[in-house]
Amino acid sequence: MEPNFIRQNKVLLIEVLSADHNLLLQHVQEKRLITTREYNNLRSGHDNAEKVTINLLDMLVNKGDERCAQFRQLLHRDTILETFPRLNDLLRTQQPAVSTENPGIPATEVGSYTMTSVPLGPCLIINNVNFKDKAPRHGSNEDKNALMDVFSWLGFEVKVLTDLTAQEMKNELEKCSKEVAGDCFVCCILSHGRSNFVLGSDDELLSTEDILSPFKGHNCQTLAGKPKLFFIQACRGTDTQNAVEIQADDPQADARPLSFFFIPADADILVSYATVNNYYSYRNTMTGSWFIQSLCKRLREGSCRGEDILTILTGVNDDVCREQGRHHGKMAKQVPEQCVRLRKRLIFSVPK
Repeated sequence: MEPNFIRQNKVLLIEVLSADHNLLLQHVQEKRLITTREYNNLRSGHDNAEKVTINLLDMLVNKGDERCAQFRQLLHRDTILETFPRLNDLLRTQQPAVSTENPGIPATEVGSYTMTSVPLGPCLIINNVNFKDKAPRHGSNEDKNALMDVFSWLGFEVKVLTDLTAQEMKNELEKCSKEVAGDCFVCCILSHGRSNFVLGSDDELLSTEDILSPFKGHNCQTLAGKPKLFFIQACRGTDTQNAVEIQADDPQADARPLSFFFIPADADILVSYATVNNYYSYRNTMTGSWFIQSLCKRLREGSCRGEDILTILTGVNDDVCREQGRHHGKMAKQVPEQCVRLRKRLIFSVPK
């Protein structure tokens, strides 16, 4: 019986889990193993970490077998095991929990991310069109509108910010990480880029590390174990930007994309760039960028077919590869690239 797991290992569980009882409570509440009132009572008291952990374990035992089984499953989460590494030895000595609905199938947390919250989560769109000294990004508003439409349709709470300086972008990302709620987070950045940076409207640089860092597990516990998606339409380069119908998404036109050197070690992150390193990322001045327009189209079509995000992005790769234009008199081609640290399949529910 699952309560025996807690009873038989209670002393060790208290010792281990007391090291970060606040993180534990966040996960327990997220899985709805305790009520909001119980969560608030545990958080608002003056008890020390050990006492809070004891009260939590007793509370779970009193809720019965099913709730204790769910708690045991929760302990197998990567975020939990990374925070409490001593749990690995304890869990290895125990037989895996078995689902009561599907006997013989381990009740471990594999499969798909939970995507049921309403709203599904925040979608932050930063659309930098005008710059201090660089050329305007004509066509970017078409991308912004397409992103707004598809992510609103998918159930996200969309927020659009325009022409932010580098510091304003950093401040907004940090603010968002502290206020975020829901089952998923999406950030779309449309701007000029250079090397491992995107440009603010003041032509100052914001590093990819500054973009991702606020959402790492230790900085944003609310999103621990939940998918965080970043879509970046930008390039990098040193030449002057061409005044042609198809522009390189770079202030100086030898547009190389942002690279992936700053991808954090934390799980549950996907970063999708418009292009691979050392190549242009193209934007039609009238209809928007190849990458973003394909992404929005594929998200809508793929979600209706029940496709996961990686299947959708593979389709985006194919779409963009088929596009072509001319730049400096030569054929312009492009292929996007993704850095994936997701642990599960990510499937957006079709809106009803």
